Amino acid sequence: YVIAQTGIGLEQPQVGNGIAPFSETIVFTADGNGNLNVTVDDFDQVGGPFTLTPPVAGTYTIASDGTGSMNIGGSNGFNYAITMIDDKHFYIIEQDVFETASGFGEMQDTTAFTAAPSGTFVFKAHNLDTSSRVGGIAITSGVISGTEDLLTLGILSSSNPIATSAALTAPNADGRGQFTLTDGSSFNYYIVNSSKFHFMSNSNSGSLEIGQAEAQIAPAGGFSAATLPSAASYVFGSSGDTQSNSLGIHSAGVFTTDGAGNITGGAVDYVQDSTVNPNLAVSGGTYTLASNGRGTTNLTLTGGTISPQIFWMVNETRAYFLANSTAAVEDGTFSLQTGGPFTALTSQAAFVMDGFDLAYKDRVGAFKPTTSGFNWNQAFNSFDVNLGGNPLAIATNGTYTVSSNGRVTVNVNNVTPSLVFYLSSANSGFMVQEDADIGGAFAVQASQ
Repeated sequence: YVIAQTGIGLEQPQVGNGIAPFSETIVFTADGNGNLNVTVDDFDQVGGPFTLTPPVAGTYTIASDGTGSMNIGGSNGFNYAITMIDDKHFYIIEQDVFETASGFGEMQDTTAFTAAPSGTFVFKAHNLDTSSRVGGIAITSGVISGTEDLLTLGILSSSNPIATSAALTAPNADGRGQFTLTDGSSFNYYIVNSSKFHFMSNSNSGSLEIGQAEAQIAPAGGFSAATLPSAASYVFGSSGDTQSNSLGIHSAGVFTTDGAGNITGGAVDYVQDSTVNPNLAVSGGTYTLASNGRGTTNLTLTGGTISPQIFWMVNETRAYFLANSTAAVEDGTFSLQTGGPFTALTSQAAFVMDGFDLAYKDRVGAFKPTTSGFNWNQAFNSFDVNLGGNPLAIATNGTYTVSSNGRVTVNVNNVTPSLVFYLSSANSGFMVQEDADIGGAFAVQASQ
């Protein structure tokens, strides 16, 4: 399995004794009986990187609702809460006093470790407090060529060429290799399967850039405005850093297209630097989509504004995007909405959240609909920069109200009365908490 996560915590001893954000990628094997073996732990923090000397043993537990725990390194090691989406995918947060983090884990296909990734891919990456980038690339014999859109501290470099100065090396037994781009940025990459890989900065520049790439599946003849057809709705979720705060913006929404470059409706919720922008109606807007999968959206909102998006289609139903903003470094995904019009939540789902209120907050868990609302089971970490982390768990319940467009207002008792879901399907989507700068995603759990 490979885990990609970001967080904040005490600086490594090699750097100092302050608090700083970090990016981390972990590779481990599990034996199906509560034991795991960590073979890769690449950790970037200011002044980094720092790399694990493998292997390190660990343990894990999984309950019947998919929630569980992981420990790496024993009593003086690292502790995590996880929630399974299915047998191959899970959400994760770190629950330590000295740091907190959130991320995503997925099973690797070891048969793909025989060669570097090859083909056409779409990627997105985020460098905490610094930059976002999205783009489309071709990888041939380890050599990358393509186009990217890069937003650095609010300044957009659009449709720039991207290429390698050092090709992708062959992956090792952990599915891990390296490459360097012509802009000087150097990365480790981590194979998930032949169609997907994660990557993370391995430079000594203090870069915390972390991202992922997926094989692009284009329609015959390429993409066009008609790829987003008439009366189709798309749900998006994004997060990022503002000029004032790390994790200072969380957004979610839905928009409807006409197949000809126009946006005809929808709704948006976002929180930026603790300012809440709730249920803003999409009164119109435009979009473009080129044959290579690069597109733009510009939503017209009633009662507020939102930054235009630049997106790259992974396939005909899903895209990576960044927000073209001068005030934030924000990126996310959007996907075709299915299952509407909506009336209720119907299946158990796993969720993950991050952000801050009075402290940095990471949450993971599961919720299960009932006849009168839902049961909510979460583990979380509340990390204060002066006091450290406070890892806890809570089992509670809540209520919700569903709108036909997939916007759901949610009250979770003893957690928040101000949660908003946007459903991409009946039981999956994105969320924004509107009494804090917190957001996340949820996914229906597969029956086991």
